[in-house]
Amino acid sequence: MNRSIRALAAFCLTVTVSGALSAADLFQECERLFMENKPREAAAILEQAVRTSGVDEKAWLYLGISYQQLSRLDDALGAFRKGVAVSVRYRHLFYYNMGNCYAAQSKNAFADETYGQAVLERPDYPPSYLNRANVRLKLGRIHDAASDYTTYLALDPASPQAESIRKLLALLSDDIDAEEQAKADAEAKRIAEEEARKALLDALAQSLKDSAGNTTNMTGGTDGPQGYVDDLQLED
Repeated sequence: MNRSIRALAAFCLTVTVSGALSAADLFQECERLFMENKPREAAAILEQAVRTSGVDEKAWLYLGISYQQLSRLDDALGAFRKGVAVSVRYRHLFYYNMGNCYAAQSKNAFADETYGQAVLERPDYPPSYLNRANVRLKLGRIHDAASDYTTYLALDPASPQAESIRKLLALLSDDIDAEEQAKADAEAKRIAEEEARKALLDALAQSLKDSAGNTTNMTGGTDGPQGYVDDLQLED
């Protein structure tokens, strides 16, 4: 049994036997394991910590992220949903990490929506815009993706990814121009087809009108209706 596992076992035994550790103490140990990048060990204690009254809301956040690192994405989503329901300070992070889970599952529409919730909770948090831009690009929403990339650069101009994003925006600009041209061409074609259809209908209507005007009306003659000359006589 390696050192971290032995430490975890000893800690769990202490909690089980004495029951003396406060929620703060329990969370502190969870946070230590989490920060040491030991998601399996951290998750084991965090699962207990979140059932402790008064535990820091970050316990739910750390638990969800630990599950993410262990590729337990559905469990991570469950932890984030429970956490956001009680969160006061970190709601944007819960939504942001939920978006990451959905993106990892290729559920891009859900990811887009959840990143949007993160943006609403904290509009100045750059990663939400970056990750939402990425999923919007996959969804083919080029304009929206370009807008999010631009906002991300405005919020974090010194990002290590800034240069790559600027190059991507240049490519997206060409795509947007091509898309706009395609839309303009399609609209011009629609208008031309509509005008041609209207002209055809007008010509047909005029043809029918001209045909009706050239038709000779049938009459009963110029002398009026014919009748009997003699009155009918009744016989006795």
